[in-house]
Parts: sequence; structure tokens; C-alpha cells
Amino acid sequence: MSLRKRIFRTYLILIILVLVYLLLSLFLSSFRLRMERDKNDILEVKTIWGEMLVFMNETVYNWNDGKTFDSFIEDSRLFEEKLEQLTGPRTAGWWYGAEIRRYLDNLYAVWKMAKLNIHRIVETRSSPEFLAVESLLIQEPGLQRLYHIYIRFIEDGRGRDEIYAYALKEYIDGVEFFPVYSSTVNYVFIVILDKVESLYGRISIIQNSLSIVFFGLFLFSFVLISSHFTDSISRPITQLNIKLNEFIGRTVERERLYHNDEVAMLEASADDLIEHYTHLARLAGRLSRGHIETSLLSLPRQGVVGKALKEVASYLKGLAKTADWIRDGKYGAQVKEKSEQDVLARSFNIMSGEIAEKISTLRSMFEAIDEGIILADCEGRILEANQKFLSLMEVGDPGELDSIDIFTLIIPEEEIQGQIRKGLPVYDLYCTIFNRKNERIPVKVNVRPLNTASDGGNSVMMLISNESLRVRMKREQETLAAQALEAELRALRAQINPHFFFNTLNTIAHLIETDSTTAVGVVEKLAGMFRYTLLSTKHKTVRLHEELLHVREFLAIEKIRHGSRLEADFIIEQAVEESGIPPMLLQPIVENSIKHGADKNGIIRIMLKACREQDDLCIDISDAGDSEVDIAGLLDNSRTGLQNVNQRLMTLYRKHLEFIRRNTGGLMVRIRVPLDGEGTG
Repeated sequence: MSLRKRIFRTYLILIILVLVYLLLSLFLSSFRLRMERDKNDILEVKTIWGEMLVFMNETVYNWNDGKTFDSFIEDSRLFEEKLEQLTGPRTAGWWYGAEIRRYLDNLYAVWKMAKLNIHRIVETRSSPEFLAVESLLIQEPGLQRLYHIYIRFIEDGRGRDEIYAYALKEYIDGVEFFPVYSSTVNYVFIVILDKVESLYGRISIIQNSLSIVFFGLFLFSFVLISSHFTDSISRPITQLNIKLNEFIGRTVERERLYHNDEVAMLEASADDLIEHYTHLARLAGRLSRGHIETSLLSLPRQGVVGKALKEVASYLKGLAKTADWIRDGKYGAQVKEKSEQDVLARSFNIMSGEIAEKISTLRSMFEAIDEGIILADCEGRILEANQKFLSLMEVGDPGELDSIDIFTLIIPEEEIQGQIRKGLPVYDLYCTIFNRKNERIPVKVNVRPLNTASDGGNSVMMLISNESLRVRMKREQETLAAQALEAELRALRAQINPHFFFNTLNTIAHLIETDSTTAVGVVEKLAGMFRYTLLSTKHKTVRLHEELLHVREFLAIEKIRHGSRLEADFIIEQAVEESGIPPMLLQPIVENSIKHGADKNGIIRIMLKACREQDDLCIDISDAGDSEVDIAGLLDNSRTGLQNVNQRLMTLYRKHLEFIRRNTGGLMVRIRVPLDGEGTG
């Protein structure tokens, strides 16, 4: 038997003795506590009985508006409840014996008889006659004595008073009869308490005696077992020492050298054994630190060598665990390198990093494709799905698709499903699927078989194109382009609007010095033009006649500045006056004609003509200038007004300004706007 088992057996015997004592002591203590608690319960019931008698007698001498009677009824209910707890089948202790239980049963029998009397008192109190007396009694000042009012009813001798007196007499007789049970109940309580106290004393004596007996038994067992234990330890140590010395090739004269000291003998043999095995432990330690050039040795699995082997096992276990992580998809997992010579772990980590890099590249390519991609086995179970497919199905977690047969979900034809399960390719298959929101989505499906090297089986890759999604994306792109176009137009209008006002302010500044009265008129005209500018630029288009009115106001201001040198003619077809035109489009061109359109005599002649040509509104603005104009480079110069007008036309209608050199001299600028007045975007 091993030393551990010997020690365990020794302590087990002693522990069993202690546990037996503790269990018996606990049982007796709990028994005593239960009896003490029952004793307190009996005293409590006895106290309640005394309170019942007091309250019952008190009702005769002081009715107290019925409160004393209610207290009596409440105490009687509580007395019955506590008594049932003492005598019930679940609470009457088996340890009491037949005598105590018989007294408890007698107590309960007496209570049942007393309870009949209580019922008679309650019925009397509930009678109409007594209730009528009670209503009269409540009106009595001071103490409300039932007996006194009963005497008064008897003395009056009237018919109704006799009935009330009879009801009071019934109640008073019931109260006076109730104490008959009191002596019997008190006697039974005294006997039960004496019996319980006697039994409680006997149990205390038994518990003390049991403690003395077990203490002596424990001392005897301890001495006997200790003697046997020391002998059982000494003998195996001696035999082990002999075997160890024989194993290492040494002989020891035990009695002469060590005077029968088994421990000293074992210590000397163990020192030699430790020295021998420490060398083996060093070799195992080098192996655990990753020195794989160390030859593998057949090492024992105890002591220092066992610890070294545990380190080796931990190292190899780390490699295996990391390999499992990589196999399960946790690419890039690294194992801790034990030393600089740990070639195995270093090579493992390099390989893991390369795998993670390649997998990351493949995943990026997988997610970057503008189609839904699914990798599935031939049973239809999804192995991998990219984000495009998850978005198409309105699925947030890929785990929601684990229980779905993807072939049945996407492909309705069973024949084609069979082809796919057999590993045959399918191209350009058009079908309809329903996502988690039960939306109908038309798709095009291509299925390609893949060979799986791990288990020799087959899997498939499905490419799913959502044509409705493509249309929606195109519409969103067009919306974004329209928003960008609107922002660009607003920026261009913001550049054109201030251009004229700068020139007008210069004119006003000049008139203030020369003709202040005319300057006031110009300011009023300028205010009107400000109003038009602020209102018109809030709309994409205005009517042509509104824009022409603005141009006339502009020319009126310029007329003040240039005087008779400025002449302007308008030729407008009536059919196009209500046509739409972008606001503030004509004024920059007219302004440019005034600036550069003077002839050799300094006369500025401007003609504005508007007519319909097929589906376009054609507007020509001409001048009679004699200066040479480079039409090809006209928009390349820093003429912001013409550049912005041209850019607005290109942005809105894909049309540009037309520049025509007149035979009679001067330049004509032509604007073409679709008659509906709306931009094409």
C-alpha cells in the first residue's frame, strides 16, 4: 500500500470518528433546540389562553364599542392556529412519547368544547336584538357595562326591553360559563410543560455522556492507529532505501552507519539519485526550449525529469493549438518562441504570417467583386458568403444562413439543382429570389464547381448578379450628379450676380460728384434691380419678358452714364415672351457689348433679337464695334461674365455661346435655350 494511502486511511478513520460524534451531537442538539422551541410555543399558547379569558370577562364590564370583543375573537383564532401547529400530524414530535401526545390531544379536545361555547357567544352577539342593544350601548358615556344595562332593561319591564335583556342574558351566561374550561386547560398546560422539561433534562445527560465516551474512544484510536502508522512507514522506507542503493550500485550498512535512521539512509541514496537524474533533466530542458538538435531521450516521468517533460509537452501543445486556430480560420496566429535557437517556432510563425497575408488578399478580392459570391458544398450548405450577397438578402449575421439550402432558395428547378449537386456548371441562369424582408429580387446566377483538396469532395462557387440593384445604383449616381450640378450652378450664379453691381456703383459714385439729382434716380433703379436679382436667383428659370425688363432697366442706368452714345433696339417675337430662361443670363452679354462694342465714332449700337427656331429659343445680342476680336480665344481671356454664361449653358443644356462676326462690323452673340426652359442635367 502506498504511503499516501496509509496516511489517507489513518486520517480517514479519525475523521470518521469525529464525524460520527459531530452527527450524533448535532442530532441531539437539534433535538434539544426543537424541544426548547416547542416549549416556548406551548408557553405562547398558554399566554394567549390567559389573554382570551381577560378579554372575554372585560366585554361584560367594558364593551369599549366592541373593540374588546374583537380582541377576544382575534385571540381565539390565534389560539386555535397555534394549538393546531402543536397537535397537528406534521408538528407533533415523535420524540414526546405517547403520554405527552395524549395530553396534547386532551388539550385539543377541551378546546373543541370551549370553541362550541365561543360559537354560541358569537351567534348571540350577531343577533339583531344584541346589535340593537349595542347601538344603545355605544351611546352610554364612561364604562360600557353590559350587566348594568341588563339590570336596567329588567327593571323597566317593557316588551321590547325584555327582548333586549334576554339577548344580553344569553351573552352574559355564555361569558360566565367559559371560565369552566380554564382550570382544565391550565392543568393540562402545566402537565405538558413538566413532561417536556423532564425529557429535555434526560437528553442533556445523554449528550454529555456521549461526549465523554467519544473523547475516550478518539484517544484510544489515535494511539493505536499512530503506532501502526509509524511502523507501516518505517518498513517501506527501509525497503525503498535498499532498492535505491542496489539501483545506483552502492551498498550501505544500515545499522552500523546510520543507527537505524531510515530517513538518513534514504537521504543519502536520494542525493545520488538526484545527481544522476539532474543531468537528464537538463537535456529535457534544452529540448523544451526549442533546441531540436538535442537527441530525444527515453526519460522517466517523475520528479525533476517529469517537470522538464511537462515543459516539452506544453511547448508542443502550443504548436498544436496554434495550428488548430489556423485550420479553423484564425489566420496569422503566432506561437511564442522559446529561445533564439527555436527554429521550429520561428519557421511556424513565418508560415502562419504568409498564410494570413494570402488569405487577407483573397478575402479583399472576394469582397471587392461587384457581385454576390457564395461558396457552398454539394449539399447546399453555405461555407462562405461575401458582403454583397448578405446585403442582397438583408442579412446582418452570416450565421442566419447556416440552416438554409442555398440551391433550393435560389434555383427553383429541381433538375438544375441536381446538376449542381453533381458538380456540373450552370451559366447565365435567370431566376427570382426573396430576401428576409420578402422582397422579390430578379438575379442572374452562374455556378462553377470547385475541387476541395481537404476531403477529396466538391464544392461550388455561385456568382449572383442583381440587375435591380444595378439600376438602383445608377439612379443614385444620377441623383448625386444632379445635386453636384445644382451646386455648380449656384456657384456660377453667385459669380455673375455681383458683376453688374460693381459697375453700377462706379457710375453712382461719378454722378454724385457731377449730378446728385440723377444719382438719386440711379439709386432707385439700382434698388429695383437688386430686388429682381434677389428674387430671380432663387428660381431655376424666369420668363423671358421679365429678364428683358431687367435688361431694359440695366440699359437705362447705362444710358445715364453714356448719354446719347448708347442706342439699343429690341426685336422680340410675341410667341416667345413667356418662354423660360435662366435668370441673369442676358445682362452680362449686354454689359460686355457696351464695354467693347463702340464703333470708330464712339457710338454704341446694341440690338437684341429673340425668336423661335425649331424647338429652341434663339436670342441674338449684336453690337457695331470696329475692334478686331479673336473669336477662337474669346472665352480663354479673363472675361468672367462671358465665361460664366457659357459654362451655365453647357451645364444646363449642353449648349455653348455662339460668336458670329457681322459683315457690317461688330460681333453677334447667340444663345440657344430649349423652349421648355428646363435643364438636361
